[in-house]
Amino acid sequence: MSPHNKRGKAKAAASKQNRADRRQHSGTTQNHHFRKGGSSSYLSTATDSKQNRVQHTFSDIDPLDKQIFDYIIVVDVEATCEEHDDNYPHEVIEIPGVLINVRTGQVDRANSFHTYVKPWRNPTLTRFCTQLTGITQKTVDAAPTITEAIALFEKWYTKTIPRGAKTIFAADGPWDFKSFFYEHHVLRDHVAFPSIFYEYLDIRTTFAHRLNHGVPIKLDAMLRRMNLKFDGRPHNGFDDAYNIARLAVAMMRAGCVFDFVLAIPMDDPYHYRLEGYPLYRREEGSGHVDRDVVEDIAKQCFGRDYFKFGQTHREAVRAYRLEHSKEFSNANAMTLKRRHDRALTRRRQRMWRLLMLGLIAVLLVAAAYVLEVHHRAAAWLRAAVMTGSRKGATAEHTRSDSTTANVAP
Repeated sequence: MSPHNKRGKAKAAASKQNRADRRQHSGTTQNHHFRKGGSSSYLSTATDSKQNRVQHTFSDIDPLDKQIFDYIIVVDVEATCEEHDDNYPHEVIEIPGVLINVRTGQVDRANSFHTYVKPWRNPTLTRFCTQLTGITQKTVDAAPTITEAIALFEKWYTKTIPRGAKTIFAADGPWDFKSFFYEHHVLRDHVAFPSIFYEYLDIRTTFAHRLNHGVPIKLDAMLRRMNLKFDGRPHNGFDDAYNIARLAVAMMRAGCVFDFVLAIPMDDPYHYRLEGYPLYRREEGSGHVDRDVVEDIAKQCFGRDYFKFGQTHREAVRAYRLEHSKEFSNANAMTLKRRHDRALTRRRQRMWRLLMLGLIAVLLVAAAYVLEVHHRAAAWLRAAVMTGSRKGATAEHTRSDSTTANVAP
């Protein structure tokens, strides 16, 4: 059984026992749900809630402190394409890697990765591809091959990501990693990729399940839902990745925890392990990962570097949050519960409006029917009265004629 599942079952059992204890002891026992001390805060080892409030950092329930990973690298590749050709042999021609410092909520453009890639199956770009992506033939002719680009990425990764940091990729849907990297380059072209490319976060699916009632929507719509505007040129790989990173930060600030990792099967002979860097995937494949299991994996892989990074990064994060205290006010962070309650209230209001409109429509129909019946009854009554009047007049006239005939000599 996967350690993520074991830890999850253990937590469920512990939670059940805690609920039983609270019922027995009138709620006096403390619920140690995460670790000793009962706190899940990233800063809680050095500061408590009172100290955080006094120093105007922020309390130990800030949404960014609940995240599992320290850094997220957002990837949104561009590939060769042709209009109205679903069977076109796509090749990656742009690889961005936009870096997110999760604990500070920063999208670090300056230290992000970016390279163009020279295609070899169809080295000449189609007019449609150039118009869509803005990438010129001259740019890809001077670019490295896909193998050289991956080597450049590895060099950037090992230089930029601190040893000991829990890091994972992210993308807007499964297409970048599963389709373009794995199916088109690994399986079709037999290009070797490091194992870290075999697990990632799916921003679109997470947004759908956590913030949109399970309905996936496009990047522009997700940005609008989070009160953001697209910054840059659409279908530019780096600009797309930058905006996905901004969206991910907004989601985390809203209380969304990225704990569902998509895992690509590692049964091909072409991938290789990047020495000294762990994988956090579940043995069963894609699924929810446990915070404590991820930390244990990082500790086993990084050893002493894990604790060194934690200490130095914690100090840097605290300094940044003190300098930008307004960005980390809990009053400004809309939790998922509040968002859910507001959405539920809006749905109920819509239902009540529809119900009221339905009732009004029924009443109007009933009133129209009553008026119609009333008009018909009135017309029938008038007709009956008139008929009766005519009959009476006729009878009177007949009696009058009879009387006149009797009186005559």
